Amino acid sequence: MRIVSVPVRIVVLVAAFTLLSCEQDLPVTPDYDSVTTIVYSKHVQPLFNQHCATGGCHTSASAAAGLVLDSWENVFRGSEHGASVIPFRSRKSHLIFHVNRDAAVAPVADPPMPPDQPFSPAEVRFLMRWIDEGARNDAGRAPFEQSPQGKVYVTNQADDEVAVIDIGSRLLMRMVPVGALDNVLTPPEAPHNITLDPQGQYYYINLIVANELWKFRVLDDAFVAKRSLGSLRSPAQIAITPDGRTGFVSNFDLTGTHRGVQVFDTQSMQLTGEITDQRVRAVHGAQLSRDAQQLWTANGQSDNIAVIDVASRSVVDVIKVDPSVPDLPVGAPRFGPYQLVFSPDGTAAYVTCRFSNEVRVIDTQSRNLIKVIPVGTNPLILDITPDGRFVYVANRGTGASPSRSVSVIRTSDNTELMKIHDVGVEPHGVAVTKDGAFVYIACENVNSPDAPHHPVEGLKTPGIVAVIEVATNRVIQRIEVGAFAAGIAIVPY
Repeated sequence: MRIVSVPVRIVVLVAAFTLLSCEQDLPVTPDYDSVTTIVYSKHVQPLFNQHCATGGCHTSASAAAGLVLDSWENVFRGSEHGASVIPFRSRKSHLIFHVNRDAAVAPVADPPMPPDQPFSPAEVRFLMRWIDEGARNDAGRAPFEQSPQGKVYVTNQADDEVAVIDIGSRLLMRMVPVGALDNVLTPPEAPHNITLDPQGQYYYINLIVANELWKFRVLDDAFVAKRSLGSLRSPAQIAITPDGRTGFVSNFDLTGTHRGVQVFDTQSMQLTGEITDQRVRAVHGAQLSRDAQQLWTANGQSDNIAVIDVASRSVVDVIKVDPSVPDLPVGAPRFGPYQLVFSPDGTAAYVTCRFSNEVRVIDTQSRNLIKVIPVGTNPLILDITPDGRFVYVANRGTGASPSRSVSVIRTSDNTELMKIHDVGVEPHGVAVTKDGAFVYIACENVNSPDAPHHPVEGLKTPGIVAVIEVATNRVIQRIEVGAFAAGIAIVPY
């Protein structure tokens, strides 16, 4: 056998070259803290390609659970469970819930994903940063900057947030913080209801616990201004005049200290007056007549409706919801009028009465009670279709026995046409789309709640928005939002 001698220098060089080649083949972990401007295709898509958009998972071909993560556009088509990423709100994004493993960083969902190639803590933090900066594409555009078919706004009373749903995709597109306090450390300030101005430019939120009124811009959901209303006011509903300049906010004060509505200038957000009457108590619903000459209020503890002349800002009439109601509030209420809506021609007012489980119909000319319609337990908010044919009523039920139903009233004979069952736990808010094709129902989902589509540690039980198709009166979709979904409004309306 012939032995070949190899110089030691060559052996050392070959070994060094081999070692260098191996080191170059190893994946290099980026220094995410050094990235000043996140570029989606350069920094984010590679993470999805490595961990998620692989064979059998979240590619266009496999689309596990309907979720595709192989492009920016597909990320924001969501999954069969809804939106996976909420721009600007990583701690509300289910994608983060599933890839995160540390409950101190963000909520943690089951099952953890991906099961075999978990994201590192640094990668999770980087994804959260990308989302919190708007989840932008390479051009710097955030998702849903335009919603051409409109938006649905939902107050989340236990989360101090407003959920925003894109009507075209029916995906949750934003979660807008409302309130100044940390509701993890303090009780919620409780955004209760939402009202849009007739121009569709601004929306107003009443914080029923904090006794405040907040104003936001529809275009980009930016905060504009706020106004303290004073203690014990418990603002419940807001009505805005057709020119968008004057607002009325009801005082749902259960102590009886404040009996009426406050008036504010929408541009300056300054209080400009107060309309009170000792015959009314616990004013909740506030609705302008179709000609906007009058403001009607539903007064929960005095069992009556106040009629306010807008021009003079004075109470011109008080309508009893039943002839047996006393002139002045005495004892416990028996009917509990909560909210009202006018027929499109303005001739009838439909009033929910939550203690008697009815909708009472009042003729607006004679101001007489013309019909009593039994509905479900504890009816709250109601809305009427643009053609005036149907009224949809949210039957909340009680804490011990929560309802899941919505009543449909046929206005041609003022009877309950049907109940739509299994809408969601504790229906509260109702809003009909401008074309009358769909009804959106905000369900609190607090007592005996439906479980979320995935169990999540570190997150309150979400509220539910149910979408009803008017043509069939069937629930066609449910959308998870923030905790205790209550008020709801649609733009355009």
